[in-house]
Amino acid sequence: MEQKVENISIIWKSEYNINNFRIDREHQQLFSIAREALSISKLKKDEEQIEKLKKTITKLFDYVGTHFSNEQKYMESISYPELEEHKILHKNMINMLTNLVSKLNSMELEQIQQALYNFIEEYFIRHIILEDKKIELWSTNLEDLRRSFGWKQIYSVNNPQIDAEHKMLFDIAKEAFTEVEPNQKSTKIKDILTRLYDYMKTHFKHEEEYMQQINYPAYKEHKKMHSEIILKINDFVKKLPTLNEDLFEKELAKIIDISLVYHIIQEDRKIITWVKSNENKN
Repeated sequence: MEQKVENISIIWKSEYNINNFRIDREHQQLFSIAREALSISKLKKDEEQIEKLKKTITKLFDYVGTHFSNEQKYMESISYPELEEHKILHKNMINMLTNLVSKLNSMELEQIQQALYNFIEEYFIRHIILEDKKIELWSTNLEDLRRSFGWKQIYSVNNPQIDAEHKMLFDIAKEAFTEVEPNQKSTKIKDILTRLYDYMKTHFKHEEEYMQQINYPAYKEHKKMHSEIILKINDFVKKLPTLNEDLFEKELAKIIDISLVYHIIQEDRKIITWVKSNENKN
């Protein structure tokens, strides 16, 4: 669903932190520059404002390049195994911004607003949560991962039933991070994944029924995302025989603490926002 221009805003949220001080600080700076550009684009259109907007978007473009360079150096320093794939994602986003800059002269202000919003909301935030968080996960030791993993209030969508079911998913997954006797490990993993898989399907069914009940316009797209998360769990189960303990827990964290969290804070929240916006109309 495309956001209405008058409702567009670019806001940094604590749930976007990947817990790397330098990277988080640079991400926040990118949001700040994008927010500055967005505020200029909402002013009355004249030559002075257009010129100011161009300079600000160029500043955003330059800072994105600097940030990506810094991030890539960091990935190299920790021997991050997905460095080359990550570089390609960076290149794609640079190309998007290059395209935006090249079209500025021919774009209406509303189009610029929408393009800025789309870049931050649909691409950059997605990149932070789904890709940048994996960088820190890679360098996090198991003890710290076990201590930090779990449901956090910042993941709330402000719907008690949905929040409770999300929390239950985290609670089931968290059991995988508790120590057991080596001879019980295999049985424990199988039990946890079975319960996680079953409860996730139950939760998605409830959520889909709710979306149908409220005639949510992005129901089909959202349902497809549910199927993709289920597929990730299926793929994870297939890889189990080849995973050692460290990799098992980190791969599980990728599904729950990265993929599911992104889905919650970026997609599930849209449902609740849509409900509230329609309530305000009545």
